Amino acid sequence: MDKETLLERVRHSDQLPMLPDVAVQIIDMSNDRELYAEKISEVIANDPVLSARLLQVSNSSIFPFRHEITHLNQALAILGIQLTMSIAIGFAIVDMMRSRESKDSGFNHDAFWRKSVLGAIAAIEMRSELNGIEQGDLFVAALMQDIGMIALEAFEGKKYTQIVNGAINHLDLLELERRMFGVDHAEIGAAILERWHLPTIHINAVRSSHYLLEAKSISELTELEYAVALSGMLAEQWISESSHQQDLDNAIQRAVERIGAQGYKNIINKTMDAVPDANELFKMSLLTPEQLSDIKS
Repeated sequence: MDKETLLERVRHSDQLPMLPDVAVQIIDMSNDRELYAEKISEVIANDPVLSARLLQVSNSSIFPFRHEITHLNQALAILGIQLTMSIAIGFAIVDMMRSRESKDSGFNHDAFWRKSVLGAIAAIEMRSELNGIEQGDLFVAALMQDIGMIALEAFEGKKYTQIVNGAINHLDLLELERRMFGVDHAEIGAAILERWHLPTIHINAVRSSHYLLEAKSISELTELEYAVALSGMLAEQWISESSHQQDLDNAIQRAVERIGAQGYKNIINKTMDAVPDANELFKMSLLTPEQLSDIKS
């Protein structure tokens, strides 16, 4: 399948799901100039599972607050409208995609989502090290940065799984994708976000999510694009079992010059501290206790 055919399928194929109604309503609300908390609350309250998740995240170490949050309106007041909307969209998309997973191709969905969630947490923790980035933008863009892999698995099945399993590292995977399809999963992911009408800044962050890995200029990236690209590399480093990671390690070393050694250490420590609560939120085991200890040491 060539690049244009593949991108056209991404834009129109029913093999990729449409967004859940609650996510569509929230995205539409983002253009509402008279948006207020009650409007968001009414939409989210119609989804009891999503409401419970928002309360759970409000009380987690990912977004630490001084008092226990017990009501949806209280969570909205504490988190703010934009962050609440972003969290809701992110959870709705993850839940939708996970509900449609198939084991037929042998694709390792658990590993995929572990990396995605770790990247999202790391990106959130970068906010204090960078300027003018909303936590909600960091969360959604980082969470979605490899979503194109899910599309390629849906379209190509076992053929794509073999490519993923045959890649010695993430950089090699990009090269194999381009050789086979004329496009990589970052470009596919950007097309998915366009289909779902997510903000342009999220689309651009997904499209450029491998710039740092490919040793392109950091100065070309916005703060959000930089944070998403770095978060993906960190998550890859933390969970990868590949012995071919020198390019990744070098790319991270170059990238962290922008935030400094102490900023880098802060991100790692805060991310690892948030992992136990994230395990509960996303119903997965992101890292083993041994991995947590090794990463923080």
